[in-house]
Amino acid sequence: MKRVSKKILTEALRNTLGTKGLPEEATVGLAEYLLEFFGFNEVISDAVLTASDRDIFYMLEDEGILSTDMDEVPVKHGKRWQIHYWRLRVETILEYAKLEEEEKKEEGTTNIYDNEELWERRGK
Repeated sequence: MKRVSKKILTEALRNTLGTKGLPEEATVGLAEYLLEFFGFNEVISDAVLTASDRDIFYMLEDEGILSTDMDEVPVKHGKRWQIHYWRLRVETILEYAKLEEEEKKEEGTTNIYDNEELWERRGK
């Protein structure tokens, strides 16, 4: 599972909302705000949000940063309970941030399949 860091989320917000006039300090603040809700998780319950939080989340859903989902759970007497939740769209955030390759380089990982020299036979 890929993680979304503050750096990646800030860059994704800069490349989406920043192009629409959101100031730099606001993109950093918004990234911190989101990470306070999500932490190391990709999903949170809608029940933890206030109305103003929900407005911000809907704006981020319009930008493709978040998505909503719902599950139904059976309860007594055949009734069903609906649970609404929010999900970080990690792949989209990484794409918006355009940092995935840079992050891999920083981590020191190497994809051996991209290195042609490793596949050449030496000697005959």
